[in-house]
Amino acid sequence: MKKIAVVYQSKYGATRKYAEWIAEELSCDLFEGKDIKASDLEPYNTIILGGGLYAGGVNGIKILTKNFSKFSNKNLVIFTCGLADPSDTVNTDHIKKSLYKDLTEEMKDKIKVFHLRGAMDYSKLSPIHRSMMALVCKMTAKKDQNSLTNEDKEMLASYGKKVDFINKETILPLINYIRSL
Repeated sequence: MKKIAVVYQSKYGATRKYAEWIAEELSCDLFEGKDIKASDLEPYNTIILGGGLYAGGVNGIKILTKNFSKFSNKNLVIFTCGLADPSDTVNTDHIKKSLYKDLTEEMKDKIKVFHLRGAMDYSKLSPIHRSMMALVCKMTAKKDQNSLTNEDKEMLASYGKKVDFINKETILPLINYIRSL
């Protein structure tokens, strides 16, 4: 198998856990995004970038977007990690719409994207993230109850609690894709 690097950016640990599992399954190198430079990734044929979803963006994506010309001849994969259920196409469409704001058409064609479900422990959120979640929940709670999506209901029910949707089996499509290259 050609040389593979997994690079991740994780604030609360879910993305890191997925990145570790992916690196273990593929027997490849693992790097934390804050410790890596584009030049460090030049020897790799395949770069897998994992980042948490925050306010519609993917944490750590800039290493790919700013250096795309250096990486365009490589196999590029992004996996996102967030609370939204990726089995719901409404959620994945929303994630893609947000993600695609950061990607050019060429990048969209070149980069394969996977979505994985993460975790949240409200007691460990930064004050800013805690405030953002409080605002989102307050706005959602004001909606007409009949218009709430399953995601809305789940968020309101779990507000202030610890939720964990991390599942190692969900990396299999990504693993199989990489192995097929």
